[in-house]
Amino acid sequence: MEASTDIKDPVVIAAQAAFSARLKDNSDVSENTKNAQAIAKAWRGLVHELDSERFQIEAMRIDVVDSETACAYELKVSGKNAWAEFYKDVVKVILWNEKRSKKLSGLVFITEENYGRPFLDAPMPRAYINYLAQHGLKVRVEYVRQRQRT
Repeated sequence: MEASTDIKDPVVIAAQAAFSARLKDNSDVSENTKNAQAIAKAWRGLVHELDSERFQIEAMRIDVVDSETACAYELKVSGKNAWAEFYKDVVKVILWNEKRSKKLSGLVFITEENYGRPFLDAPMPRAYINYLAQHGLKVRVEYVRQRQRT
């Protein structure tokens, strides 16, 4: 599995910037949902500012599509249930490729490190990612971190 925290990808850098504004964990589900939506909206806005011609926002329910690299980006703000979202996002790319002549060749799944890594940096997801690569879809998992408050 290709996983990284040495961030060089501008879309992942934008995700880290949006995620940095995250509120501390809260037991109020409504507040957590609003916060996750705000982070995702901020991330899409930052990516749009990078190059609005290159990056398509929420194309066919995929968060961001890079038309130059044929890569999809999906952001799961909360690492909770990241494994389920990961598999769902892979299916979105597969469906995209079935319906379009210009296929996506990659997926970058971005999620919160503390909750996401234990489930995604595991044997089954790694095997699945290797399988997808053998069939022409390069998948990468990137982790963002909540900044320590001082």
